[in-house]
Amino acid sequence: MHPHQFERRIIKPPPCKRSPFIDYNEKKVYMSKPEANRLYASVILHGRINEEESPDVDTSVRVIEYGKYFVTVRELANSMKKEGFVLSHVMEVGIQNIMMNLPPDSKKLVMPVRFSFQMLNMELNGKELISRFKKSNRLDRKDMIMFPVLENIDKTKPKIGNHYWIFNVNIRDRRFETLDSWRTLKNKSLDVCARKMLASFRSLWEEHYASSRVSLDEFGLTNIDVPKQNNEFDCGVFALTIANGWEARAVPNFTAEDIPSIRKQLTNMWVDNANNTAPWKTILK
Repeated sequence: MHPHQFERRIIKPPPCKRSPFIDYNEKKVYMSKPEANRLYASVILHGRINEEESPDVDTSVRVIEYGKYFVTVRELANSMKKEGFVLSHVMEVGIQNIMMNLPPDSKKLVMPVRFSFQMLNMELNGKELISRFKKSNRLDRKDMIMFPVLENIDKTKPKIGNHYWIFNVNIRDRRFETLDSWRTLKNKSLDVCARKMLASFRSLWEEHYASSRVSLDEFGLTNIDVPKQNNEFDCGVFALTIANGWEARAVPNFTAEDIPSIRKQLTNMWVDNANNTAPWKTILK
């Protein structure tokens, strides 16, 4: 006879602190496989070696190539190491990977992070941005359109005082959403930034989808309570994980303690990928 094995008790926050968007009964285990650990360790090692050999200039080779997107070993290592801040073009690779892994009939769209720079500055005449909003793309048939935002939240640090968060247009539930692992809409800078994104999106929508059945008139701005980071470096990993898992019902249930494993998983997914044309096996051997 086998003794009955009881399930581990799930520790939940008290009701007054629970987010309605997180399923506290389901905790995904973010454990990386041995092969992912080895690949990650090799990336970090090769990045460190290149930094020691050439401190001022990145001379490492490309380890990721997705069409027009590419990332060197050193850039990837510095972005995905412990407490590494994700570089913007590494973020673009992460977004590209999310889109490649969505099912063909998915109604979710994740836009490039570079669009947020244009939208925050109300520069809405860029060819690529306009091309994405063409009516032939039928954005009004999507359930959600996500915009990863890179915002400078510390004006005294124009290069390192940056933070990633997600601005989401939830067409299905008729609302604009902010998903921020550091702040809520009670924070003035987030509220101002979100309303700039909202105004830019409305302007683009009115220009290209004025006759659409989807009207934005009644869309309000809602804060989605998502898992929170415990340092200033992990926002990019949080934003990618949230963008990948948010389906407007339950936020991915993870914590800051899961981030080291998630960094390894993301590195493995991006490098060991059928769409990666870089000779990464030779580079990381």
